[in-house]
Amino acid sequence: MRIRCAIEVKADHEGEGSAAPVTEKWSHEAIVARSNIPPVRREKLNRAANSGENPGFEFLQECWNDNPALVIAIKKLLAKFPQLGIACVDGVLMKFAIAYLKETL
Repeated sequence: MRIRCAIEVKADHEGEGSAAPVTEKWSHEAIVARSNIPPVRREKLNRAANSGENPGFEFLQECWNDNPALVIAIKKLLAKFPQLGIACVDGVLMKFAIAYLKETL
């Protein structure tokens, strides 16, 4: 049995460019709506995966929380470039400090 839950926000000035109905964040409709947005985030993640540039913790956290389709891409990016100083621990993104020790001969 499938139960769908949606919350509709109505403005006092309905019909004058009021906001679209707000749906549950992880509902099928919400995921489809996010996937129809231009793939700017996906492109930025792909550039980072190809070049090794750090897209920033805040950007990754925003993608992680907002779009479940990008979680896999973020996990692959972090596995490929541990020098970014970001890791996924128990399903949560975390910053960590990297200390390189220089050995003297």
